[in-house]
Amino acid sequence: MKEDLKLTNTFPRDKRFGEMEICAQITDANFYSKLIETVPVLVYAYRNSKVVYVNPAVEETLGYTFEEMVEKNFWDICHPDYRDLIKERGLARLRGEKVTTNYEFKILKKNGEAIWVDVFFGTTRMNNEIIGIVGAVDITERKLLKEQLQTARDELELRVRQRTAELSLKNNKLTMLNRNLNNVVNNMSDGVIIVNRSGEIELLNHVFEQNWGALLDRIKMNLKEDILKGKIAFINDMFDRRIPFQDEEFIFFASGKQIHILASGTPIVDEEGVVSSGLLILRPIKDVHKLVNRFSGAKASFRFENIITGNRTMQELIDNAKMAASNTSNVLIEGESGTGKELFAQAIHNYSQRSKEPFIAINCGAIPRDLIGSELFGYAEGAFTGARKGGNPGKFELASGGTVFLDEIGDMPLEQQAALLRVIQEKSITRIGGTQAIPVDVRIICATNKDLQTEMHHGRFRKDLYYRLNVISIKIPPLRERKEDIRLLVNHFLKNSSAHRGPGQYSLTPDMLQVLEAYDWPGNVRELQNVLERMLNNAKGSQLSQADLPFELFFSETSRKNEVLQSRPSLQKGSGKTIQELMEMRKKLLKNEERLLIIELLKTYNGNVSKVAREIGISRTTLYKKMKLYKVDE
Repeated sequence: MKEDLKLTNTFPRDKRFGEMEICAQITDANFYSKLIETVPVLVYAYRNSKVVYVNPAVEETLGYTFEEMVEKNFWDICHPDYRDLIKERGLARLRGEKVTTNYEFKILKKNGEAIWVDVFFGTTRMNNEIIGIVGAVDITERKLLKEQLQTARDELELRVRQRTAELSLKNNKLTMLNRNLNNVVNNMSDGVIIVNRSGEIELLNHVFEQNWGALLDRIKMNLKEDILKGKIAFINDMFDRRIPFQDEEFIFFASGKQIHILASGTPIVDEEGVVSSGLLILRPIKDVHKLVNRFSGAKASFRFENIITGNRTMQELIDNAKMAASNTSNVLIEGESGTGKELFAQAIHNYSQRSKEPFIAINCGAIPRDLIGSELFGYAEGAFTGARKGGNPGKFELASGGTVFLDEIGDMPLEQQAALLRVIQEKSITRIGGTQAIPVDVRIICATNKDLQTEMHHGRFRKDLYYRLNVISIKIPPLRERKEDIRLLVNHFLKNSSAHRGPGQYSLTPDMLQVLEAYDWPGNVRELQNVLERMLNNAKGSQLSQADLPFELFFSETSRKNEVLQSRPSLQKGSGKTIQELMEMRKKLLKNEERLLIIELLKTYNGNVSKVAREIGISRTTLYKKMKLYKVDE
């Protein structure tokens, strides 16, 4: 291309060349003419625009004869890419203008082949005419080698650039990976450290510093000492046997504080295949317990505003319970079954400073005698046949920082009463089969439907435990002693049922409330709720009448039984059956319904007796008795 035309300055101008005569003079047998005729350099001369002389090298190289050349313009042999430029500058030279004298460009052979030449242009004056002189050297081979060299150089540069780009990309990826890895490690909810065989911490994340920053130096010292002395078996196995471990418990003692940790570890192998260090993921055991409690539903749902009452005694109890919530003293709640003892317990917890911590309820009457110890206090690995690997924390550990609600405390076996007393006194537990004392911080709220004074008199309940538990006493009256609450509770239950069942507002007939208030409600609020739900399931419309009442309500031991009985149309004279016969029939029907209900619930909950008992509203012991009576298998 024209743009490729280059100056070379490699063909020096000989001033004596201008003394030569045109044509014939040029061919004289003098030194210069012989030189021009014999050199391989292409030489030709032009006047105006016409070629007037070419040496043999031109004929030999380009394939034109002398006669063919002298018929051409000097630019005719130029490659089309350079022709206009050479023409313009050659004519300018003839006009005496100052123009660059050296170029590299392409010219064409007679056969059309293009070659590269290094060209010198000059002028001389002969017979008062300006003659252009051209000397050219074939540099095609050199140009080709140069191009090949440049191509090789370009390829090398390209490869270098590509490799550099690849390395840069890999480096960027590694940098990004390292940054992401650091972000992941530092934003993990668990503490992460890398520790070597000497027990020295080589790396730790922000969470580790946040959790144990104040005790960091002491922890490092203790960890180093324990590793060097081989006190932590699973860490030893990680270093010596390359065995990773998961969810292992161990305890640090630092500055008088006990740090209970759940750890997982992975060995780090160097290039020589040696375990030089290990990656440890550490989590405070209390965080694990919080996670377990969250997924197990260990929280209190009810608050004081959920207690529906218009009774003065109940209002005073609520006020006393709120005062009790402001401290950490143990609470004993007494009352018949179904009065709402757990509701009070949950409300006290939610009203206290422990409201954000776990609330764990335990029915002491529903746990088999031989399991209650492990349920409350946990067990160590190998404590008994079938014990879980690594042991298992008990309810007191899981509730640490929060509240333990011991329902039916009167049913707790004496041996476990002694263990509970020790926990209250020492504020720590020891797992069954274990030796390590684990500190716990719990508030205990107990509930019972038994008269613990009578139980103590008969030796079934420890006096020392009773006085430890009965610091704050709350006695909930039965529903029959607060009849004014029945109307409030009925409206509340009907409203909630309407919300769950879709459009439609349920109501009672005018005489229905009298019937409900006339009943003793031995099952208290729980029974009232159950009766209303049964009526709603059987109701034909939105208004509930006496015809929807369960049959057993008409045989309560109240002074108003006869009035209620007389209002039941099916029991009027002429029915053909005595009241006693009807009662017996109803009892059989109820037993059969109860049996079918137990069977259906056992299927629903895959044989889980505890869940079935809670669903029905009875203790596990009572449920087992009914299953035995009705010959129902798990």
